[in-house]
Amino acid sequence: MSSPLTAAPEAWAQCELQGRRIFRDCVASLAQGRAAVSDTHIAEVVDLGGERVRQGIHLTHSVRAGVVLFDIVLDRIIQFARDTGISWQTYSAAVRALQQGIGRRLEAGSIGYDSFMLDRVREVHDQGHRRLAREIHDQIGNSLSLAMRQLELFEGELSRQQHSLPEHVRAAQTAILETLTSTRELVTELRRPAVGGGLEAALTRFVRSMDEPGVSVQVWVRGLDEWIPGPLAEELYIMVRECLRNAFAHAGAGNIVVNIDIAPHEIQTEIIDDGRGFDVATVSRQGSTNGLTGMRERAELLGGTLHIHSSPGRGTDVTIWIPIKAETDERVDRPR
Repeated sequence: MSSPLTAAPEAWAQCELQGRRIFRDCVASLAQGRAAVSDTHIAEVVDLGGERVRQGIHLTHSVRAGVVLFDIVLDRIIQFARDTGISWQTYSAAVRALQQGIGRRLEAGSIGYDSFMLDRVREVHDQGHRRLAREIHDQIGNSLSLAMRQLELFEGELSRQQHSLPEHVRAAQTAILETLTSTRELVTELRRPAVGGGLEAALTRFVRSMDEPGVSVQVWVRGLDEWIPGPLAEELYIMVRECLRNAFAHAGAGNIVVNIDIAPHEIQTEIIDDGRGFDVATVSRQGSTNGLTGMRERAELLGGTLHIHSSPGRGTDVTIWIPIKAETDERVDRPR
């Protein structure tokens, strides 16, 4: 394929490592007769997405490599099935493990790739705001200050001649002062970071406050905080914080990834951990899901949805979808 993934030693080593892990899952699935896909290292693949950007390798090369790997390993599984006469269930388990192992890694890698690219967009966005602020300050602000100074000198000259400032000149002076004030406010607003001081920073502070040793937590926020009304951002923060608390307290996870996609009309959130997982139906029947029920109620009150995917030994994946509506600016009644 002449893939750049093979040309860069570091990239190839990463590909080989992921390939071996996928292959091991297929072997384990053949031995157990069920799809046995380990989520232990999936979360770390998010970092590989950003690494691909730094290496100058487009995401499509990873997708093509995944297709090639699927074909090669599938041929081996088919040959093994013919040689050993394994059951259809066992064969199906290995193929499912192959598909899930490649699919989950591509999904996690695309999250990291998109996050890295959007961080660059965010950086360019902020740089553009700062550049515009400098232009407004240096060009318009200085010109207004100069005009104001000329009027002050004119007023001083009239005062020495015992004349009052004409009303229309005083009105112009007031207008310039008001424009100067508005210009300073605009410059201040443009220099304020549009993103990074909101949801992402709040969640990062919470993670640091928990100070959980041995747990790697990655928080990715893509899009602009300014698209989210304040009450909605607060509710989403509470829901994600509750998910993180559950992961810290019960999951025994080594890796947790929080991925938040903000668009002008909706917010998609996913919290993934590679912990011990649980049977959602069983826990619900036992009535020990007050925290989960509260999160679902919050999402429903906002017109959204919350889904929990988990099973013993397979980690937990919580997805939250919330629409952004004009009426969201109004007070949000929280569940008691």
